[in-house]
Amino acid sequence: MVVANMAIFRAYTEFRRALQVQSVVIDLGIDVFISRLYQPQGLKRRSWGRRLFASIVRRTLGRQKIKGSFPAQFRRTLERLGPTYVKLGQILSLRDDMLPERITKELRKLQSQVPPISFAAVKNVIETEFNMPLHMIYESFDEEPIAAASLAQAHMAKLRGGQKVVVKVQRPAILKLITDDINIMRRLALIMEKIPGLRDYRPAHFVEEFADYTMRELDFNQEGKHADQFRVNFADDPLIIFPEIYWDYTSRRVLTMEYIDGIKPDDRQKIKSMGIDGKKLAAMGAGAVMKMLFVDGFFHGDPHPGNMLIVGRNRICLIDLGMIGSFSEETRSNMFLYYYYMVIKEFEHATRYLVNLTYPGPKADIVGFRKELAEAIKGWSGAGFKDYSLGKLIFQTMYIGARHQLYFHGDLVLSSKAIITIEAVGAILDPEMDLSEVSRPFMQKVFQEQFSPLRIGKSIVKSFPEYMDFLEALPNSILNTVNMLTSGKLQVELAEPEKEKIKRPSYVVPALASFSFLSGIFLLVSDSAPGPVVTSISSLAGLPVLGLAALGASAFFMAFSWFKNRTSE
Repeated sequence: MVVANMAIFRAYTEFRRALQVQSVVIDLGIDVFISRLYQPQGLKRRSWGRRLFASIVRRTLGRQKIKGSFPAQFRRTLERLGPTYVKLGQILSLRDDMLPERITKELRKLQSQVPPISFAAVKNVIETEFNMPLHMIYESFDEEPIAAASLAQAHMAKLRGGQKVVVKVQRPAILKLITDDINIMRRLALIMEKIPGLRDYRPAHFVEEFADYTMRELDFNQEGKHADQFRVNFADDPLIIFPEIYWDYTSRRVLTMEYIDGIKPDDRQKIKSMGIDGKKLAAMGAGAVMKMLFVDGFFHGDPHPGNMLIVGRNRICLIDLGMIGSFSEETRSNMFLYYYYMVIKEFEHATRYLVNLTYPGPKADIVGFRKELAEAIKGWSGAGFKDYSLGKLIFQTMYIGARHQLYFHGDLVLSSKAIITIEAVGAILDPEMDLSEVSRPFMQKVFQEQFSPLRIGKSIVKSFPEYMDFLEALPNSILNTVNMLTSGKLQVELAEPEKEKIKRPSYVVPALASFSFLSGIFLLVSDSAPGPVVTSISSLAGLPVLGLAALGASAFFMAFSWFKNRTSE
């Protein structure tokens, strides 16, 4: 009975919320209708008669005079609808592959700053989460928040051990509000999926992506795990730091983390007074994001100035680690090669790898996409940074993709946001920074590391058990094939030209080349390879001579085989 009553109450509150959303959306629809009466699309001049009629309709419906364009009205509507829809708008602002640029540009102005909740409400959340009084958890706790956003707010505090910390506390009932809103969005998306003009944009898929991002942000345990993962990934770089998480004082709705004293990248006056090298820090921040994206495949999705601190004079700390993206190995490789070929200006290769990162719609035009993208890239490569940044090109890429029904996965869009955001932060610290130029040495280094013979050799050794399984199964496969041939279940017809005798290829040279290559790789990656090692050339120092000799032999055999085939044609 209690469960049934709870279900009824939940359905009732969700229905009330749906009515509120519907009312606000209808208001927007009426405003758009009146705007179209005042000035229809495609007409530059408005007639007096039309203006008079529009004015009568507006007054009859009791509407205020409409201010601003449709994108501005849409943004204000999302702000009226509350935190869920503000978050939705912030995600939509990245989707140039789904919405016109004039709308996404306006949505980037969305603000999530809201009035703070009371200290009594904060205290109640903390004590409910840990089931003990606040003074038994923290030695001191500032009642005034240092920041307040739509999902949570942050307070300064001190643990009983004396450590200064920042405590992030989730707003009461925010989880229920967002869950109800997402359920409403899911129902609307199912309706939109049945409309031919909207189905191609996969609204249900987008709502699920949005739900996944938002629910992850509402679980502060996940944010804490993100911080721990970043510290592991940057353990070898003391200049990029992340706050330590105090897990004894962290839960789903409360996050207690190390307080790190620093200044914001956009505090130009302090940066100047401290003599900080903005150019160096800009390059360092860009390098950190490049490492996240193209080496780790695990990245901060929103590294804007509010989520970044300059610590001392030469360190960068990243905070607010709720919005995180990650790549599969295949996606990370394609993304890396796309970006790498972009920064070295090999645009034909870049477009090929970019296509690999898209989801084609039912009427996708890949050839048209590559052609238009190539033109856009040429415009970017011939322009100065101030006129045409890499971030602008990425957004245009997604917009071009939408026109040709090629769409991008949510984490790819988030990675684009990370690139664009760090480019904007870099421009604050170093107004002349060109992200492609800053990225080039890093990308070339990563390219050499990822495609070096040693790395390829280790990959072969790692896959060696799979090769052995294949070789063990090969005799049975051959026997089964022979049995099928002799029983008549499988027939093979060999057609031989009458006038020309078929040349039987020799497999001796390719076999020697393969054997030499594998031998060289095994010797290179072996911890105790026989024979001397190279000591005089820095790039080869420490490598076994026998391994290099075997690799050289394989190259010779392959070249000989190629030359022989060419001359016999």
